[in-house]
Amino acid sequence: MSLLNKLKTKWWIEILALAFISALIYLLNINQFSYYRDDWYYAYDGYIAGPSIFKIMFSSDRPARGIFFGIYYFLFGAYPLPYHIGIYIWRLLGGYSALWLFHLLWPRQRFANFSMALLFLIYPGFLWWPEGIEYQPMLASVCLHTFSIALTLAAVQSTQKTTQIFLWAGSILTGLTAIALVDYAIGMEAFRILCIFLLIASTQRDISFIRKIIQTVRASLIPLTIPLIFIIWKIFIFTGDRKATDISLQTSAVIRTPVETILLWGERLFTSSLNVSILAWWTPLRMHYSLIQRNDLWIGFTIATVTLALTVIATRFMTNPNSDSQPEAVSKSDNFSIQAILLGLAGVIFGLLPVVMANRFVIFRAYSHYALPASLAAVTFVVGLIHFVFPRRLQIILVSLLVGIAALTHRGVAIKAASEQATIRDFWWQVYWRIPKIQEGTMLAVYYPSIDYEDDINIVWGPANFLYYPEPHPGIDLVKYKLAATRLDEKGIQNIIGETEKVSHTYRSHTMFLNYRRILVMSQPSSKSCVHIIDGHWIERSQYDTPEIAQMFPHSKISYALTENESNSTPLDFVFGTEPAHDWCFYYQKAELARQQGDWETVAELGEKANRLELIPSDLIEWTPFVQAYAYLGQTEKVEQLAAYFKNDPFHNPQLCKNLNRMNENGYPLQPAMQAKVDALFCK
Repeated sequence: MSLLNKLKTKWWIEILALAFISALIYLLNINQFSYYRDDWYYAYDGYIAGPSIFKIMFSSDRPARGIFFGIYYFLFGAYPLPYHIGIYIWRLLGGYSALWLFHLLWPRQRFANFSMALLFLIYPGFLWWPEGIEYQPMLASVCLHTFSIALTLAAVQSTQKTTQIFLWAGSILTGLTAIALVDYAIGMEAFRILCIFLLIASTQRDISFIRKIIQTVRASLIPLTIPLIFIIWKIFIFTGDRKATDISLQTSAVIRTPVETILLWGERLFTSSLNVSILAWWTPLRMHYSLIQRNDLWIGFTIATVTLALTVIATRFMTNPNSDSQPEAVSKSDNFSIQAILLGLAGVIFGLLPVVMANRFVIFRAYSHYALPASLAAVTFVVGLIHFVFPRRLQIILVSLLVGIAALTHRGVAIKAASEQATIRDFWWQVYWRIPKIQEGTMLAVYYPSIDYEDDINIVWGPANFLYYPEPHPGIDLVKYKLAATRLDEKGIQNIIGETEKVSHTYRSHTMFLNYRRILVMSQPSSKSCVHIIDGHWIERSQYDTPEIAQMFPHSKISYALTENESNSTPLDFVFGTEPAHDWCFYYQKAELARQQGDWETVAELGEKANRLELIPSDLIEWTPFVQAYAYLGQTEKVEQLAAYFKNDPFHNPQLCKNLNRMNENGYPLQPAMQAKVDALFCK
């Protein structure tokens, strides 16, 4: 046997290929990731209260996650990088577990097994993987569940009693842990039973179908203890108070309105199954392809091309093109494609059934995590369908194409997450330059450029509290946020305008008080603009501010932006990264702070420093404090120089005119000659 043929008989090809391809897809942007969306409250609550807070955080619904996060936080604290590495490791181990599982089911289908394991590893229907903290237990769960099913099949196959005992024990332990972390994954227990049946059917071909069923039932008695134990604990032992995971509450709808509920469930099950199995390879790509900018597009296509090439190379090592037995003839001889299609389709349906019965469903914009448990069955169905319909060469091409689609999809996801996190870090560094301290009890209304955060307002109060109130208080039972934030939807904006609403909001392990009489508005109108802390003393609206956002400006209370900070603390580097270079926005923020302090000389000095560095704003409204400073200090030539930027500008001139005329009422009167000059320049 030649060296090449010897290498082909080893698993190292699959192991290395899975590692290289997945690393290329998931790890390129890992050093740019920090906290994403809900990660902020996990990180802040843990940083303030310590590991014990996670037990409280999940005491109402999934206590296993409290233990899970407590261990993680004890080991890694609030540093984000270990969590992102952990996400990748769980995914890779899940891919290896799937490879073993499929090898146990179809030992003669090496290429198909590798295809299913790879597509499971890089499954593009799960889009929340950059959220390294919150989705850590979900990736751990799907990995452990896959490993548990593989252990079950190994136990069924084993003839050694001692080995069987260890395999069954490991299977039950990992299976229970997986479901305890993600309860809606219980539907994949049906996939486990079907895998047992296929294993028995393929290894004992001579017995009747009835005997196969009987042996499947016998072999399933031990693994059936996994869902049975969990259901008994959930219904009769555990007392929770979160409605989203209350079984009796979620199923009560079918008792009240059985026909309507069953029809709704049927519709959602169909659309969710379609999304998980077929549309996962198209819809997420369509959603995220536009996020890949032109200068990064070639990187995305390079990654997709390299992953595609690695897939083809690995496949060539696994198959012999001159052999009639691989893989097409083998596929027909053991009915692989039919088995995979039926197993995958049934697994998707049963895997999604608990999700649908809990009045949830799979949509990629918000609920892609519900696709994760059933993704193992989905890739089984897809690869089975490819093997059933297409000849061998086209099978390789189509699997490689799906790998390329997944690579491009995840590239778009990574770019979106990294860009959003960079925007947030830059935003709060500017706020740090501008505001030494925000008064406790202030509520923030924040507009980020190009970020639609909807309900995820933790990306506002999370960094705000990390920046201004990072003092740990280990062991407390409830984290009280000193700074709150509001949504910028219609209701939130109307509450700001009304200035009457007061709401106490408690969620899991933290609480905050929303007082709409204590609003501080912050807006970064565009990616080219600086952050604007809205000061009601001066009328300043960017040409990029939307009318909806501008409605809030008169209600912003600049007095809550304190101009002194006794602690003089600096931003936590593992949260906000290193301080950015001092560009125009640094000098603008410092000038805004000096203006609030009434220090016009410092404003003018900062303007001169920026001028010497040839720094100018992209958003013209940011010249305002400098125009005011030069006017107040009687520096006519500099006022005229800046006025040239606003010549025949009907949007900015009226604002500059009003601000300069309000200098007197705000305690900074202009000299008569200067007043006449600014009137001539800006108030025509």
